[in-house]
Amino acid sequence: MSWRAWWLALCAGTALAQPLPQLPDPARLAGQLLGGERGAAVVAIARGTQILRGSASQPERAVDADTALFEIGSVSKVFTGLLLAQAVERGELSLDDTLGQHLPRQTRNTPAAALTLRQLVTHSACLPRTLAADGPDAAAEIRTLTPTQLWDALPQLVLAGQPPCAPRYSNLGMALLGNLLAQHHGQPWETLVRERIAAPLGLTDTVQTLDAARRARMLPAFQGETAAPLWDMDAYAGAGALRSSTADLLRFGQAILAGREGPLGPAAERLLAPLGRYAGGEIGYGILILGPPERRVYLHDGLTGGYRTLWMLMPEGRQVLVASASNARAALPTLRARVLAALFPVPSEPIAVAPAQLAPLTGEYRSEDGTLYRVLLHEGQLYARGGPLGFAPLVAVGPGRFARPERGLLFQFDTAAESARLTVQQGGAAQQARRSAHGVAMAIPAQGDVADAVGRYRLGNGAVFSIRAEQGQLIARLAQQPAFPVFARPGQRDRYFYEVVPAELQFVRDADGRIDALVLHQNGEHRAERIDAQP
Repeated sequence: MSWRAWWLALCAGTALAQPLPQLPDPARLAGQLLGGERGAAVVAIARGTQILRGSASQPERAVDADTALFEIGSVSKVFTGLLLAQAVERGELSLDDTLGQHLPRQTRNTPAAALTLRQLVTHSACLPRTLAADGPDAAAEIRTLTPTQLWDALPQLVLAGQPPCAPRYSNLGMALLGNLLAQHHGQPWETLVRERIAAPLGLTDTVQTLDAARRARMLPAFQGETAAPLWDMDAYAGAGALRSSTADLLRFGQAILAGREGPLGPAAERLLAPLGRYAGGEIGYGILILGPPERRVYLHDGLTGGYRTLWMLMPEGRQVLVASASNARAALPTLRARVLAALFPVPSEPIAVAPAQLAPLTGEYRSEDGTLYRVLLHEGQLYARGGPLGFAPLVAVGPGRFARPERGLLFQFDTAAESARLTVQQGGAAQQARRSAHGVAMAIPAQGDVADAVGRYRLGNGAVFSIRAEQGQLIARLAQQPAFPVFARPGQRDRYFYEVVPAELQFVRDADGRIDALVLHQNGEHRAERIDAQP
């Protein structure tokens, strides 16, 4: 069954045929987005001509959701996509043009020369996310790399395959496209955005370079409890350099929804035209497309060192959503999932399933884009995991169909084929995965053990581990480093491992069975004593 046919079959059995639900109150969304982190969050929703705004702050002063400025990160890619759509609409460029055609000197004798503009704007050019590996080096590259350094690095570039590849998100690809557009028009990318998009639409606060007045209106940026610097960019401008406001991003979205009769003309329609598959949905000119034709959602989100932003268009109901928080650890993925779950509901009425029918469904399933879904059986119930957090229980809603309604997740198993398959639907996207292993090298710990481990532990060098639980999943954070989930080892009580680094945690119990320490197993053993009482 094709992905579109599968979608139509799903829609027939859900509430998708019902009118588009209204989004929740912006102030409540802002509080959920900030999620207890330090900083501020602003949310604005346009419903036709009606505009609603809300904000939250912790412990900073209250902010004006209309005038506050923030970094929009990768939402900038939509502006780059629109610049390309305008050039294609005018006949100046073609999606099948190559980098080598327009940048012969910069790309000579490099694998990038044969990459097409279509591949760059749809993340199918077989490029890495950045030139450097993920981590501090990648962040520094995004902030400091110059166009000259970008061109100098291309001869050493190694593609992941022969283009086009299965889509993999690439900041580098959008950086190349932004620089190509600048070279083609003979103007900096920042000038192109200002003259061809911002000025015609009256987006007075959508800028790359901040003057003193706008800098004073930027929301204070944080990463956790630590103040974060603003991210200025050069070569990567087209991938994430813009700053903006809710008012501007609402106006931008409304101009796009106005279509060819609006201020952007035919380029607005071209921007939204599907060019290929992406992450279970589709992708246009750098903009993500979710849902079947009768209920489209267009969106992009962004992340910089101190900000997270979501920008979403819903033609049905002419709604535009803008949400931004001035903390890189804000709960934007959770907010996005909740909003999409409301827009694309899944069945939730449970049915009875015999335990013997559950065991054949367990295992690890891998999708074409590399996403790994793990499914296991625990105390007679099916649990699944397909993201950074832990396992969650699934509700049986039909033959071979299991749901997590609050996240808008639906799992459809097909074990009749020689290789068992899994189709995962969430928020208007649908991905197929094949079982790659029958066993899952993880376990679900007893919730009493999870509760016992929550607390703070001090290493000999003074650094403190903070252990918290989120929906039954242990989350570990060392000092000011990012927090990461840790997963239980099967058959080993109180033993947990990280996925992101080769390290493990062993919680130590005293003679009375209470946890009084943990041991970090990484380049040796490092004991951390508990510094608060076990609950």
